[in-house]
Amino acid sequence: MGVGSERIEAEVRGLFPSARVARLDSDTSRDRKKYLAVLQQVREHEIDILIGTQMIAKGLHFPKMPLVGVVWADSGLGMPDYKAAERSFQLLAQVTGRAGRGEHPGRVIIQTYQPQHYVIEFARKHEYEKLYEQEVMQREGLWYPPFGRLVNIKLSSEKEPEVAQTGKQVAEYLRSVVGAGKGKTEILGPAPAPLSMLRNRYRWQLLLKSSNPARLHQLCDLLLGEQQKLCAANVRMGVDVDPENMM
Repeated sequence: MGVGSERIEAEVRGLFPSARVARLDSDTSRDRKKYLAVLQQVREHEIDILIGTQMIAKGLHFPKMPLVGVVWADSGLGMPDYKAAERSFQLLAQVTGRAGRGEHPGRVIIQTYQPQHYVIEFARKHEYEKLYEQEVMQREGLWYPPFGRLVNIKLSSEKEPEVAQTGKQVAEYLRSVVGAGKGKTEILGPAPAPLSMLRNRYRWQLLLKSSNPARLHQLCDLLLGEQQKLCAANVRMGVDVDPENMM
């Protein structure tokens, strides 16, 4: 099993044994000279099939590339992030824009387990306005931006029981003080982060949501003032205001 770029490259070489195949991903592009050499080979038509990760979806211009294929296009839709649909649409729009950039018309084939998902449908038809309308409707009811503001409280430790206990203490403290302010404010968590371990450290997080930005900043100030009391010695705490992603 597996749908990584190496696996796809092996499948492609088996299906098209006479084709000139190249792969660009985080492993093969560490050497900038090799990365640029592959791009030059594509431009000079010395490569027939280019396989890659998201890095080949953006900013590249290949005028004689008539066909683009997207494998597992809905992989990003399951991310625990309110921007998952928006980012999936952006990526599909960007990668489909690589096809047919010259005199030849382009064709895009999208492989998905959710062909009826609104993101797939809107991307297929290039209907950005409809995606916007759908996303705004969903976010408004949940106070997600632009209708509310977010703060992600990140906790990490080499010992999971310590970070889990600290998360509970931080949540209890915030809930004890959150009721005094004006505007809607909600505390979600604590829970393990989607990337639950990174660099040998266990990661937990809490999410604060509010329609009152001033109240969120006040809560952050209160929390930082109590940080030494709430956090175990080996637990690190970070406060991410307006987080770019929830991972």
